[in-house]
Amino acid sequence: MMQVATVLFVLQFVDKQHCQLAAYETMPFWTTQDTRNSVISSLIPAGAAVAAFVAFAKDQQVADWWSALKKPNWAPKDVRVYSAIDLLTLSPLGYASYLVYKNGGGFDYNDTKLALGLYGTSVALAVATIPIVKKRELGCLWKNTTVVSLTATGAAYAFYKIDKKAGFLLVPFALWTAFYAYLAYSIKKENDPIKNL
Repeated sequence: MMQVATVLFVLQFVDKQHCQLAAYETMPFWTTQDTRNSVISSLIPAGAAVAAFVAFAKDQQVADWWSALKKPNWAPKDVRVYSAIDLLTLSPLGYASYLVYKNGGGFDYNDTKLALGLYGTSVALAVATIPIVKKRELGCLWKNTTVVSLTATGAAYAFYKIDKKAGFLLVPFALWTAFYAYLAYSIKKENDPIKNL
């Protein structure tokens, strides 16, 4: 009987130690390399926001065109408001993407690939908004911003499934792009030529 109790005690001890060791091995640690990588990752979307601001600030014709468009009463009139909100909502995306990459196991897992793919698509389409606005294509603008909004929302959900903090960091961007898609649609409707019946 004593031997059975001893064996059970040893098995429990080994099992507890194994569980602690397994938890220790799977726990992601944050290193100085991670800090460097997250800062570099954050520069990409923040740089995109700054590039958009500079592109529109230098092009007075586009700024004048945007100001002259009929907009809904609830829409901000100043283009700098859009640029400031773009910068605020895009800046945390790089950090969030690094959290997903690190805590999601890198590109070894399909859910991480999907989440980062949605994120990359969303940021790429957001950058593609610059030439669309410069060409003054309102129809293309609202379609593009709708796809940006959908991919941003999908990325936020996919990020949340991998790392909750990363998912929450994408929520402002997803909300802003949804607002922007609705705004672009409203501006297109306001500025469509009236068709004779």
